[in-house]
Amino acid sequence: MAGAVLIDAEEDRRLLERIRDLHASLVPDLAWLARTVGEEPPRPDILRDLGERLADLGADLISRADELDAQVRASLPDHGWLPEAGARRRALAVAHQVGPHPLRCGPIFLAVCGAACFPFYGTDPTGRTARHERCEKCLHVR
Repeated sequence: MAGAVLIDAEEDRRLLERIRDLHASLVPDLAWLARTVGEEPPRPDILRDLGERLADLGADLISRADELDAQVRASLPDHGWLPEAGARRRALAVAHQVGPHPLRCGPIFLAVCGAACFPFYGTDPTGRTARHERCEKCLHVR
């Protein structure tokens, strides 16, 4: 697992370098494009180069996001119901549906209805068992 983390960190570092490189080159490219608009047709080679760089970087960012999303989904139960974070004391927590592509927000997940949920299903921090009530909004989202 440690090797995979190092590979992922290196991949993320390379993506960040590519974003920085693109950021640095965009200023002159956009300035040139802005000067030519309305006066002459843009050069197709410059437009193609810019488009290919944006498309390649975008595809790699989407691919990395899909990898990270798969890691997040692997940590969730198949049914997708998680108890709310910050549940009221001595009250039954409400379970929310996190959906097929949950949004990880620090140590919690964001449910379909927008509620913050603990990243586990089972016993919550107060020691209660996991038969939580279900959120009405989440019941109707599916």
